[in-house]
Amino acid sequence: MSKQDGLVFGGAGLGAWLAATAFYAAFGAGVLESAFWFYAINAFAAAAFVTFVFHAAARLRHIKRGKRMLPMLTFAAPGLMASAVVIGQFEALMPAADPVSLGRYGAFLMVLFTALAASAFERAPQKA
Repeated sequence: MSKQDGLVFGGAGLGAWLAATAFYAAFGAGVLESAFWFYAINAFAAAAFVTFVFHAAARLRHIKRGKRMLPMLTFAAPGLMASAVVIGQFEALMPAADPVSLGRYGAFLMVLFTALAASAFERAPQKA
């Protein structure tokens, strides 16, 4: 993976994490957490969005499916580090949120990063 690939994946990962976190900050306490199924659907939709951004970046950078582990880690690293800061300062960053929202935000991120990691192990289709 080149330095340019690292910048592309790191920047795309940070942008995708920012979009998912901004979505949760805007709609988490009032809308997403109002019903479990609505929360779950939106968590999986956010995970699909972040995974789509990763795969789009991988295809644009011509990264083969078997070589996507390091790009996935580079993509996820900025979001993981920023997530740790947000979780550590949750009350200061989201003062209107209920204290229970911290765990729900953590679960939201867990679904997001788990889907991303699972997609990095995807194998190429087998020819018959």
